Amino acid sequence: MRKSLRPTFSEPAFVMNTGDLFHKVIVSDSVLFELKPDTKTILTFIAIRRAIGGCSIVYVTKTFQNDTCTSRSVQEKKGITGKVIDKELARIQSEFSRGVKSQTNYDVKWDTLDLSSITDRKEQCQAIKKWGKMQVC
Repeated sequence: MRKSLRPTFSEPAFVMNTGDLFHKVIVSDSVLFELKPDTKTILTFIAIRRAIGGCSIVYVTKTFQNDTCTSRSVQEKKGITGKVIDKELARIQSEFSRGVKSQTNYDVKWDTLDLSSITDRKEQCQAIKKWGKMQVC
């Protein structure tokens, strides 16, 4: 699934259902554009353990111009088993890093928040807020 949203962002990037929990959140530093110095992109991967079983990874790509968000792209990969979620996150992160490097010669730096040991969603949201890299709760 891929959808681009207008900068009003009236739709959420993803939905957490009752019983769903965050597994990990990975956020890139700002990817800068040599030909557009006032533009940057931030990549975010959110791994979710679904209450109905399995996991999904939501990819959110936001582009900013002069610190104003001008676009957001959302994709979701569903049907990932809990056994391979970390391996799949690492693969996706590696592929995105390689793609950015080949297009811009920029090495992406990443911040990771591991929420896999927290089993209360309210506590997870508090940890995300304290982390300060993503606004979701």
